[in-house]
Amino acid sequence: MDYRLLGRTGLKVSCISLGTVELGIDYGIQKPEGSTRPAKNEAIHLLQYAADSGINLFDTAPGYGNSEELIGLAISSRSDCYIATKVSIPFSADKHTQATDLKKLIYSSMENSLQALRRDVLDIVQIHNATTEVMNQGDITEALLNARQCGKVRFLGVSVYGEESAMTAIKLGCFDVIQVAYNLLDQRMARNVFPLGQLSNIGIINRSALLKGVLTERARWLPNELMELRQMSEKIINTYDISWDSLPLLALRFCLSSEFIHTVLLGVSNKHELDTAIHAALEGPLNDEKLSMAMNFAMHDEILLNPSYWSIP
Repeated sequence: MDYRLLGRTGLKVSCISLGTVELGIDYGIQKPEGSTRPAKNEAIHLLQYAADSGINLFDTAPGYGNSEELIGLAISSRSDCYIATKVSIPFSADKHTQATDLKKLIYSSMENSLQALRRDVLDIVQIHNATTEVMNQGDITEALLNARQCGKVRFLGVSVYGEESAMTAIKLGCFDVIQVAYNLLDQRMARNVFPLGQLSNIGIINRSALLKGVLTERARWLPNELMELRQMSEKIINTYDISWDSLPLLALRFCLSSEFIHTVLLGVSNKHELDTAIHAALEGPLNDEKLSMAMNFAMHDEILLNPSYWSIP
């Protein structure tokens, strides 16, 4: 496993990190046979297997069902593993929302996460789906900075959608980590966000490497309104002359090829998917020829590339 410094945090993290939304809730494109979410014991064993395989960064959130609890049961005692969780700011929390209420919400969320994760300190806390408006609210940032000063959290970050929010997060200078979407079909962050992030020495976590299952065999079960995404996945398969089963490996290696990304976050629901991620880390970056070919698959339609617009949970 390759390890990279997560920006100015100084944390040395595995190039592949584990997302846990699929362990806590039914998420993404489902196969005809239904839910792929593992049972509780299976999820715990999967988390432990990931840690034993060298993955040392685990991403979760209170909104991911019981994923925080599963992580707490599986790896809370492992000092060699880092955990990144989140706080959610309600959409109704505009500039008129009382600062006291916001601080209570943030502190309560972090205390609940500490309890579920069975940790005394949170390694990374990110604002979940942070918008420019939320990040510009001084009360929210102040509450997070106070939590860090009190020793409840080591590093602060944001999970964002779109270039505007990403650029805002970097320019504010108070966040140590930024989580953004980047994959074979959505390469938009590479132009402006990644270079600025590197200049600011901010940790970059690559989310949506498989675009919620589009860059896997699950693309075959996409609804009609997302058929263009399936067609692009088929085009990738035909261009590289690979199988559906090999598509996730290619997609992960594409993300691992970026010099700007410190860790590629992958959600898995079984050991086969996890082994594919580990295999991608061992295979390493794509060669120049294959990377050049990948540029041809970049799309720009926000409705197609942003899963928050999809009808899929």
